[in-house]
Amino acid sequence: MLILTFAFADAQTNSELKSLINKSFNYFPRIQELQKASEVSAIRVQQAWSNYQPVLSGVGSFNYVNPISQANFGAGEIKFQPNNNYNFNLAVTQPIWDFGKTNAQIAKAKTDLLSANTNIEQAKAQVAAQVASVYYSMIYLKKAVAVEDSILSFLTENKKIIESRIKRGDALQIDLTNIQSNIDLEENRKVDFVNSLQKQKALMEYTSGSSVEPTITDFDFPKFTEGLAEDYAKQNNFDLRLATQRTLGSEMDLKYAQNSRFPLLTFVGGTGYRNGYQPNINPLIFNYALGVNLSVPIYSQGKTSQNIRIAQSNLQANQLASKTAENNLRRDLAQVQADLSSNEERIKNSGGQVNYAREALTLAQSRYKQGVATHLDLLNASSNLERILLNQIQFQYQLCVARIEQARLLGWEYWGE
Repeated sequence: MLILTFAFADAQTNSELKSLINKSFNYFPRIQELQKASEVSAIRVQQAWSNYQPVLSGVGSFNYVNPISQANFGAGEIKFQPNNNYNFNLAVTQPIWDFGKTNAQIAKAKTDLLSANTNIEQAKAQVAAQVASVYYSMIYLKKAVAVEDSILSFLTENKKIIESRIKRGDALQIDLTNIQSNIDLEENRKVDFVNSLQKQKALMEYTSGSSVEPTITDFDFPKFTEGLAEDYAKQNNFDLRLATQRTLGSEMDLKYAQNSRFPLLTFVGGTGYRNGYQPNINPLIFNYALGVNLSVPIYSQGKTSQNIRIAQSNLQANQLASKTAENNLRRDLAQVQADLSSNEERIKNSGGQVNYAREALTLAQSRYKQGVATHLDLLNASSNLERILLNQIQFQYQLCVARIEQARLLGWEYWGE
């Protein structure tokens, strides 16, 4: 009676949980939103690269001018331009040297794209942790309901025994009242567990679009065994990666702001047809022009210096944010390690407590049947076993939750293995 078996498996994530997690990636709208943001960032990388490419433009114009410049040279009147001026041409502008401004823009765009992809990975890790937490919470609640069913079965059987003893005059009505009170108490506890289970099913449907209950009965979330946790987290923790990427982006912003003080050298050219050429100013004549253009910033009312100071301040802020992320990671890893160690120790200790409580209940039952123990002794032994069993389940669930949190902090993609 009241025998339940619990086990942890240090193996890969079970296929059922993997399926729910991957289903949530396609269902949860936040991830789809971030994927669209990543697509925009990829376009911005291409846009930054386009600054290296030539710009080709076509121009067509007509101007009517009156009066026009003209002169008399004895033989006749000479016009310096026609009244009707036509100009049709293609113009090309090609950057030659911009002192690293375009390079900085491209590097910044690539860093933003990297951050956008990291945001997607972080969102997936958060959704996966939520799905896993709900999944194992449902297992915990189902186990708790099973314990309550066993308790109720035990109490119901003892209620029948007391009813028969009352008829023989071997028990008092107060004994029946006490056991019925315990039955009502356990029924209410079971209702609470069932209600919580229904809420977890609703939460699972919100996250993954599926409200199915787990078919397994073990807290089998895999244990991290891929090396030193802190070293792994420094390379893969999403908050730390994002902080580093923001710092790199700030460095590129600073570089761009500093390079804005330098000139821009471009090639310019054009070809087309226009009129106004002497001696016959009316026909359209083919023409072309080639050259270079050097643009040198001279005075901008301090805007360039202000942009540099702003970029420097942003860089310093992001560097401090990276240090904060490192400190937070060390703190959180230490806390989750404490939870892992304490719950592992509790589970180990609860095994002996369960065995002792079962033996105590068996002895109480035997003594009660022999008339040596009271019905209150029997109920106390039963309640003690119930409390220890529920505690054992809770310790195992808490250990499982701690492992899920550790995986999230490490940036470990356990759903893809």
